[in-house]
Amino acid sequence: MKKTLSAAIAAALVLGMIAVGVVSMSLGRIVKTAVEAAGPRVLGAPVTLGLAAISPFSGRGTLRSLVIGNPDGFKSPHALSVGSVEVEVKLSSLLTDTIVVDRVAVREPELIWEIGQGSSNISKLQRNAQNAAAQYGGSGAASAPAEPAKKGKSLLIRDFSVTGGKVGLSATAFGAQGLSAPLPDVHLTNLGGKGRSPAQVASEAFAAITASAQGAVSNLGGKALDAARGVALKALGQLFNRGGK
Repeated sequence: MKKTLSAAIAAALVLGMIAVGVVSMSLGRIVKTAVEAAGPRVLGAPVTLGLAAISPFSGRGTLRSLVIGNPDGFKSPHALSVGSVEVEVKLSSLLTDTIVVDRVAVREPELIWEIGQGSSNISKLQRNAQNAAAQYGGSGAASAPAEPAKKGKSLLIRDFSVTGGKVGLSATAFGAQGLSAPLPDVHLTNLGGKGRSPAQVASEAFAAITASAQGAVSNLGGKALDAARGVALKALGQLFNRGGK
């Protein structure tokens, strides 16, 4: 009898462990699918996520290899690449109207600011995010949407940070290649909240990253002009040398 009871307990524990593993993998797949489906709608560019691992008990997890591509017409490898994102979700909030994320920590992002199309890839992504914020529940765009905002879950991020990043300038027309600078850290609290859609929160977060990068890009712009001047002078020198022979 005791052996039978012990075997039953052991079997229950094994099944429990398997169930936990399945739930964990399911949460990861749900997050990955959601990011890769919602990202392009909000940003108007490809979004891929390599891996999402979320604990069904603590709500803590890590997202790895998050890559935001470019809008049509831009040629750099990507607009934003993130090594890892640490998240802490308040699981009980998933059953309410407002999803609460206690912490989002973006680690070592790489942003490429590409100049072209009369604008830049980052500016285009930001405009797309603002338009999506207006369409899906928020006033992120300069003008009102043509149709009423769609109601859905609200999102609150209590602590949002970006650290250890870098920003590069892609301006090959000026002869500037490989120019990069540290991305100033970003730290926001209570981002979003009741009545603020995930699309609007994403727009606000992306705007904060963009603002942080602008100063670094301005400095790189000066270096790009210096590099362009150097390339032009070198080309002229080679031309004169050939002409003198």
